[in-house]
Amino acid sequence: MALVISIPGLVRLAIVRDPDELLRVNDAGTVTRPLSGRGGLFNRSVAAKLAAFRTADGDIWPAFRDRYDPLRAVHQAKLESRLSNVEPLLQDIAPEITELGNYVGGGHAHRGMGVVVQQAVGRLFFADYVASEESYEAARTLQAWLSAWPLRACWIKHSGALKASLDRIEAASRGNMACAHATALALENLVMSIELMRELARHGDNLAKIEPQEAAIRTLRAPARVVRETRDGDFIGTLRLRSRTLILLALEDAHQQDAAKLGFAFFTGTWNQCPAHGLVPTLLRKVWEAAKTSAERRA
Repeated sequence: MALVISIPGLVRLAIVRDPDELLRVNDAGTVTRPLSGRGGLFNRSVAAKLAAFRTADGDIWPAFRDRYDPLRAVHQAKLESRLSNVEPLLQDIAPEITELGNYVGGGHAHRGMGVVVQQAVGRLFFADYVASEESYEAARTLQAWLSAWPLRACWIKHSGALKASLDRIEAASRGNMACAHATALALENLVMSIELMRELARHGDNLAKIEPQEAAIRTLRAPARVVRETRDGDFIGTLRLRSRTLILLALEDAHQQDAAKLGFAFFTGTWNQCPAHGLVPTLLRKVWEAAKTSAERRA
């Protein structure tokens, strides 16, 4: 059952961790992506953070588009069609997969793995995308902005770091908001998976005996939290939520309750299915295979 917290003037919040309940809440018609900021100071603070991901011309990053936005479904379907061409796309980023595999297998890294992951993700959109320490730091700043407590958030904004990071990511993404989201926010989970793969490979003979599919299952990570809001008060199953309740869907917690179901981490089969739901698990399998090859060559 969800944890519901309501303190007048401060917060109106529900935290959902149960997998079945999480899917029901995500699918409910009264639950939306846009945040009104109503419900208390905490609700207003979270809404203000997400407002930063709206461009000067009014466009908004895809993960924050309303489910009823007519362009959302069109853009989502178009991107999914592109990313479903998995094998050719992974061939295009073969050098990055080899570099990641060498790192997972215990080899010496010539640059930060976050940079390599960002470049691999960027090249799914633009063949000549080049990531750097500066572009990866911009991504880290935007990730920090979303999770920062008020004092740190204030510093990130008023120091100019927030705008500079948004400008750098959007410029590198050439105005493609899906690319911006992927190379700034979504890549965090992939970086975590690569680090977990390296840790997994270090123990005993795991690299030799664990199959790529199992390695992907054990290291795939979902977003820690996905934010929604109730437009109107209603019951969702047995859960009663008041209007303008901020909802935190604890997706990674729910995913870990049955990690073998990789699709859960991507909302597979739902209205907001991640377009990369087929590509990311295959990418992780390829990295583990590359790690095996790298280790064998060094042996």
